[in-house]
Amino acid sequence: MQTKNSNLSIKTYLDFSQLLELYRGDHEQNRSFALKREKLLQNPLKLLLDWSNLNQFRLTEELNSKSYLSYLSRLSSIFGLLFFIIGFFVGLGLLSYSGEAPVNIIYYLLIVMVVPLLSMTLSLLSMLTHGGVADFFNHLFPLHWIEKLFSTLPFAKRVDSLDSPLSAELSKWIFIERIQLLSLLFSFGLLISLLLMVVVKDIAFGWSTTLQLSPEVFQSILASIGILWEGVLPSAIPSLELVEISQHFRLGRRVDPQMIQNADKLGAWWKFLAMTTIVYAICFRFILWLISKYGVKRQLERDFLALEGVQGILREFNTSFISTKAPKQEIHLEIVEDSIEQVSDNMYKSYNTIFGWNFLKDEIVLANDAKEIRGLAIFAVGGSSSFSEDESKAENAKESVLLFVKSWEPPTMDFIDFLEILIENREVHEVQLYPLGTVGRYYDSDAKDIAIWRRKIQGLKSKKVWVIDDAE
Repeated sequence: MQTKNSNLSIKTYLDFSQLLELYRGDHEQNRSFALKREKLLQNPLKLLLDWSNLNQFRLTEELNSKSYLSYLSRLSSIFGLLFFIIGFFVGLGLLSYSGEAPVNIIYYLLIVMVVPLLSMTLSLLSMLTHGGVADFFNHLFPLHWIEKLFSTLPFAKRVDSLDSPLSAELSKWIFIERIQLLSLLFSFGLLISLLLMVVVKDIAFGWSTTLQLSPEVFQSILASIGILWEGVLPSAIPSLELVEISQHFRLGRRVDPQMIQNADKLGAWWKFLAMTTIVYAICFRFILWLISKYGVKRQLERDFLALEGVQGILREFNTSFISTKAPKQEIHLEIVEDSIEQVSDNMYKSYNTIFGWNFLKDEIVLANDAKEIRGLAIFAVGGSSSFSEDESKAENAKESVLLFVKSWEPPTMDFIDFLEILIENREVHEVQLYPLGTVGRYYDSDAKDIAIWRRKIQGLKSKKVWVIDDAE
């Protein structure tokens, strides 16, 4: 059983693309569908999604989306777990402490700040470029080559044969979004390993570099890094004193005696490292992930509306099934009667009530659209409706009434009874009876059919009832 989804997603995109290859409807069906959702005519995307949901039952073969999403789900699960584990163990490696030398925070900062900022810069460049330039930036990510390797697995080979592949631009955005999500999981693994090591071990942090950096310069660099949380958590920015006592030099395997004396203070670095990880590796990445999700959505909308056949369906949604009619009434079979015939070719643009005798409501709405008329209330009468229901509708009608009938069906006694109720209704000022031809003939009626209805209505001798004669 297929589930309905009114939101645009990769699944709805692939299902809709597959549906268009099999079925696109015709003008009558598509216009009738749109008329029942007139409020959505200004929102073509939502209207197309509703149309797709309505016609999903026509897809009897296996859905392309099922194969693709199954592959994507497996790939995301495997990579998500893998990146989290790698992040966790990378964190453990960076924070490993044997007691012979302090943990160098520069290594940790390189992984939780410099590398993420570089990766996010490449992602932004890929977002802002197209075609071969974007591909070049994507090729710089290890994930691209890992996915290439995974594409050789058996469960991935089925995706290559999809009938409705994603566009290159959409694939780019999905790839960028996946990078941000996996990088987030990697950073969470780093953060958890840091918090875990701080809890279970007494770690001494320090810093050391071949560059000629004085403690004052290094502290100013750290203060610049921590400016984003300085007002919220100032204790998470190392003081100059902490920076001075944390500097160590690789002169042999012995630890500086001064660092041993201040070992209890060297653990205070963990707050700065944790905040750096949260802000630069997690918060910034999360913002970029939201941007990439928005990019996927926007590209998905563009690709959805650009699918072959979509513009044709949208034209049928917005174009009346019959857009033109001959303005002049032609002369048909002349009927000579003793009294003046109540025949007119003049319809109103709007009626208080519109009835369709032996019509479905959808057919009435489509006829209204074809004739460019509106009704405050529209009812299907006759046919499967009980006479008591039809009688109640006729008694509640008011002012001007339009009554559609099938021109090729002669008037029955039930119809005459219904019409007489309308005539007797004092609230009804005028009843215009409109014999319609078949939809295949664009509602045109034969002159002989119109003549039958004219004679029947003339026999009622009611000044309320007029026959609309626009037969050609």
